[in-house]
Amino acid sequence: MILSYNKMMISEFLILFMISSEKHECTRFNFNRFLDIVNIERIVLKMKNITLSRNTILIYRILFAGLSWFTFIASVVIYGLFYGPILEWFNSFKAFTIQTNFMATIWLTLAILWHNKPETLEKITGLLKGAFTVYISITFIFWAVLLAPFYPPPIGWAGFTNLVFHYITPIAFIVDWILTENKLRYKWKYLLYWIFTYPIFYQAFVLIHGTFTGNYIYYFFDVNALGILGVAIFISIIFLTGIVLGSLYIAINRKRTKD
Repeated sequence: MILSYNKMMISEFLILFMISSEKHECTRFNFNRFLDIVNIERIVLKMKNITLSRNTILIYRILFAGLSWFTFIASVVIYGLFYGPILEWFNSFKAFTIQTNFMATIWLTLAILWHNKPETLEKITGLLKGAFTVYISITFIFWAVLLAPFYPPPIGWAGFTNLVFHYITPIAFIVDWILTENKLRYKWKYLLYWIFTYPIFYQAFVLIHGTFTGNYIYYFFDVNALGILGVAIFISIIFLTGIVLGSLYIAINRKRTKD
């Protein structure tokens, strides 16, 4: 969760990005080639060999949902004790990181509550779980690539929340998808729902919020610092990443459930 930034860092990142773009300007995205590179058949084969009991899955979800809830609740308490009114902490929900972690935590909690109700649990798998998995994957990737390299590692409680929200919960939720999302067969149209619903609304919110307050939440959305073209480049990268991730998850799911 980044609410402030350094313009010099922004300029340095854009220079590196433009140099990288020039080197690869003739490269065209080919999804079939992408699947060949990641060797999807081998990945799916390994996934099919993973078998865990329902109780093991339950314990896994309790562990990581509990860690996430602890981090959320403790963050609120610590903010109220040392920084200001508790309600001010909820401003952090403007961040994509917090929203996607909350989605994942709510999903894990419902999966725990409905552990013995497979028909009810099925209602939040497939389309919904796939969406949350794409979003939390974006959180993990963009923190590691776009944000972490430009900021000193946080320490203390901030370091702990950074570890949980940017690494542990995203990876745990992705692993949960790998372990369990093999019953319902995904449809390719899911990709349209995943990309053109929540991400579009969130992007619109950030730009409107920034226009009226000057706070664009993340530096790569700051029109004042980067200009319209700079922000458009970052938005394009984010949406392209979402499309690639969503396509990969759908392709893997369809390979696993084709029988």
